[in-house]
Amino acid sequence: MRKLIYSCLSLYRKIRGRFWSRIFRYQCKSSGEKIGVSCFCPISSAAEVSVGDHFHSNGLRVLGRGKVEIGRYFHSGQNCKIMLGSHDYDGGDAIPYGKKDTCKSVSIGDFVWLGTDVTISGNIHIGTGAIVAMGSVVVKDVPDFAIVGGNPAKVIKYRDIDHFNHLLAEGKFN
Repeated sequence: MRKLIYSCLSLYRKIRGRFWSRIFRYQCKSSGEKIGVSCFCPISSAAEVSVGDHFHSNGLRVLGRGKVEIGRYFHSGQNCKIMLGSHDYDGGDAIPYGKKDTCKSVSIGDFVWLGTDVTISGNIHIGTGAIVAMGSVVVKDVPDFAIVGGNPAKVIKYRDIDHFNHLLAEGKFN
């Protein structure tokens, strides 16, 4: 009985993943091969999102107006948000903000991993091989191979670049 239940759950998860992956592809401006999405990942209708090959998300939301480019072998945990534009509060026609929205962009390099509950603000670049710890709020650029965490996110340390390059040369990807 236990094996039957696990088999049914496995089949359900596979079907659900394929369904949400197709919905995600439909929302994107462009997408690479092998897209894996485990739940609904809403993308604002005012956002242009492009993702590379081997994209995997357990819950990424893109909000606001602007452009998002995500490289190859991207992984995200649950409840991750990319906040693009916001309301015009400096030159707006009313208080606390005007009716016009600002437009921002986010660029994420190859081999990036976002932990659960990460928030990324607009006009940010996250470098190749970076890791963003769970619960982090990214408000400035993240260098290549950096491991960042906190609110606001700060560099904790850097990945072992020699080991990273060794795995890259051997083609060992997840």
